[in-house]
Amino acid sequence: MPQLDVMTCNVRQMDGEDGEQSWEHRKHVLVETIALHLPAIVGTQETWDGQTQYILERLPSYRAFGQGRFGDARDKHNKVFYDAEKLKLLESGEIWISTTPEIAGSSSWGIPSPRMITWGRLRMREHAFELMLLNTHFPYGRGADEARRQTARLIREKIAGLPAGLPIVMTGDFNARAGGEIHETLKRDLVDAWETAETQRGPEGTVHGFGKFNEGGRIDWILHRHAERVLWAETVTHTADGLFPSDHYPVVARLGFAPDSAADE
Repeated sequence: MPQLDVMTCNVRQMDGEDGEQSWEHRKHVLVETIALHLPAIVGTQETWDGQTQYILERLPSYRAFGQGRFGDARDKHNKVFYDAEKLKLLESGEIWISTTPEIAGSSSWGIPSPRMITWGRLRMREHAFELMLLNTHFPYGRGADEARRQTARLIREKIAGLPAGLPIVMTGDFNARAGGEIHETLKRDLVDAWETAETQRGPEGTVHGFGKFNEGGRIDWILHRHAERVLWAETVTHTADGLFPSDHYPVVARLGFAPDSAADE
């Protein structure tokens, strides 16, 4: 059975005014957190180019793909890191969350700054097994309900255009609680790894504001299509000397796929 360890992690942008939890202080803790599991795929959100370079320099087996939200290297990315010893990237691209999703930097439905869905088609080197990876950061705020609905619609349209047999893994900060409207909408096409895991580790909530509160809700998810098993899922709570890797806990899961899963069915 092909197995794949996948992580989702909002790394917290490096330009925030986070005081003692600023990027320069905590960046080594983020790398330590990824290195605890060395997942084959890490879908990140709020990642600046400088953060990408820091991660790649210290985890040399990884490569990364994904444009910034304006279609270039400036500002934030939904950067996807993958272990090049385990996976080969076949193609990648972006869908902007707007009425013109093919136009870089476009934005609609009252979203103040562009947001997107970054996707990549990858092949496992050992099993010649292909999958589609989707990684996103949903619009934020109480007034963004319609924008989140439209984001879910764009994701479902992307999924509908893929071969029926192609396995899908989706990572993201969905800015919506598990069990709510957005979660249930996406579950029409995908399965929540946390809910179906044979073993769960760590707290369910993923938002903690650098340790300021214990239960901020589970808004960081790993979703999938065609995984036969989720062997385990973990909310990773690693810290070092009072420093957190981010204001969100990363989530990691081990997915097991049927060996005869096909991309062209």
